[in-house]
Amino acid sequence: MIDGDGIIEYGSAAFRAEHWLVRFVGTDDGRTLLAVDHGRVDVIDMATGAVTTGPRVKAVTTHADVVAVAPADRPDTVTLLTLPELTPRAEFDAGGPVYRLAMSGGTIAALTAEPYTLALIVDGTTHRIDLPDEATCLALSPDGTLAAVGTNKGRTGNVLLVDVPTGTVRHTLTGPRAPVTAVAVSAAHDVVVAAAGPRVLGWTPSAKKPKATSLWVSPKDGASLAGITPSGRLIAYSWKGSTAAVDPSTGTVDWEIDSYGPVLVHGERVVSVRFGDCRELDPSTGAVRHTWTHRGYMTRLSAVGDTVVGSGRDSRPMLLRPGTTEVPELGDGHSRSVVAVSFDGDRFATTGEDNRVCVWQRGRPAPLFTATIDVPTVARYHGVALDGGTLFAGDRERLLRFTVGDPEPAARSERLDGNVVAAASLTDRGEVLVACSKGYRNGVFYRLDALTLEVRAQAKAPYVLGTIAYTPGSATFDLRWATGFRTYEIKGFAETGGCEHGGYRSRLYVTPDHTLLVTLDSREETATLRVLDIAARTELHDAITIPAVTGDACMSAAGLLTTGHADAVRLWDVRSGTLAGVLPLRTPAGWGAAVRWTPGETAVLVSHSSGGLQEVPASVIG
Repeated sequence: MIDGDGIIEYGSAAFRAEHWLVRFVGTDDGRTLLAVDHGRVDVIDMATGAVTTGPRVKAVTTHADVVAVAPADRPDTVTLLTLPELTPRAEFDAGGPVYRLAMSGGTIAALTAEPYTLALIVDGTTHRIDLPDEATCLALSPDGTLAAVGTNKGRTGNVLLVDVPTGTVRHTLTGPRAPVTAVAVSAAHDVVVAAAGPRVLGWTPSAKKPKATSLWVSPKDGASLAGITPSGRLIAYSWKGSTAAVDPSTGTVDWEIDSYGPVLVHGERVVSVRFGDCRELDPSTGAVRHTWTHRGYMTRLSAVGDTVVGSGRDSRPMLLRPGTTEVPELGDGHSRSVVAVSFDGDRFATTGEDNRVCVWQRGRPAPLFTATIDVPTVARYHGVALDGGTLFAGDRERLLRFTVGDPEPAARSERLDGNVVAAASLTDRGEVLVACSKGYRNGVFYRLDALTLEVRAQAKAPYVLGTIAYTPGSATFDLRWATGFRTYEIKGFAETGGCEHGGYRSRLYVTPDHTLLVTLDSREETATLRVLDIAARTELHDAITIPAVTGDACMSAAGLLTTGHADAVRLWDVRSGTLAGVLPLRTPAGWGAAVRWTPGETAVLVSHSSGGLQEVPASVIG
């Protein structure tokens, strides 16, 4: 997207989370998905991918076309917002800091702390019930007239059953041998169930003194509740074990199936995850009705209409639609920090922590090409090189060659000795150069045939954390990292020079002519630049104090140190020690941001921890 400021945004905003632990919540309007991330709730239009930014909240729930939240700036209140624009509708005083919400029928239920209470809001009137112990979970019956609250008594727990119209505690249900982690109430009010430790227990609330009945015991770890179907079947599961259907009135286990991950009950539909497979099960028999297979592992399930929405480590919504085996994803581009960038003319390639490699056409918001790779979980550097229609990318201990347009690799190297952390295409030699890391300051260099990816030469390397800089026709290349660089011969990999700075916590940047060394020491509010004449080994001028730098800076071909800040990108003439220019930012640069100059230095590409990319034109220098 290009607005009046000339900034180009790459990729979709539909999953631009601040953190990969974003939680997606389906709504009942058939088109809207909520993204709850670090206390902020956003609305995603499933049809268009458009995002409406919502408020900071402490708790959120949804029912029909209404979203109930406890605003972060007013946690003692419950605010109702109408979808899809999150239009304010009503506000109620909960009487204490709200940390959990539920909504069903015409009832809003809220758990508040200090002290622990249950607030019930019906027809604009709030009833507060004092709770004897810490409340851990909350559920309402489908008609909103019966509430169940699970508690933590230390080594045990209880379930308080509350009559909503009168605001009275009908029963205190005992029996759990561990704190209660989930509760549910059947539509007919004939059973209340709870998960506590590895057990699922049930009670008959119509009894004068309801007694706990053991319904199911998890075979491996803690038990969880997916829910009770409208026909009254209880679906329970353990995250690393199995999914089971239980008759809650008799305790009979109708069926049990292996699973590994979350389970969703959506009406009479039961969806269970087993590693990369997401399976819809027959609620009566447990038979697999349909299977969706995805490259990643889903950690959360929700639903919008008939579409089941899964999300995983990279926080990207995955759409599981009835009758299809494909798993399209909502939006495109990266959903987590970009690790590496490779420019080639008006195209560039990126790899990210979301295990994706994308090829972009400058000025076009959507990627031309996307493929999946395996990027190490903690990776400051990663090997990627774009050469026309050919893309080289590291896949942990292998190098892959893609033809842009085909998501399946055209060639795959043998297993190399270490993770691929840097790559460069030696077009004039018909080879590709790779650096592999076996750990800090320990690794291997490789030259591979660019077509077959067969190894032509290799040598041990003491420094392999960094990026490879190569000029076509040159006999050498530079391996650059945060605190130094080394120059090596391409043939034989002999070291011919370099420089290293040993300063603790400093980052180092070298001017392209290798004459000046710039160290950057960042603190909370300011940062310090020091410029060293490499040949003379003396500081060129006094240290420069600048605003706090966020993320990774870079050096331009003209010798301008380019730094990201909360408000802008700044350009520093390190030779004179002066500010050369400022590029305003539309989105503040955060801790995971990185800045890189585009070819010809016409713009700065800013990558954000959310996976977002923005190209800021140098023509707007202030």
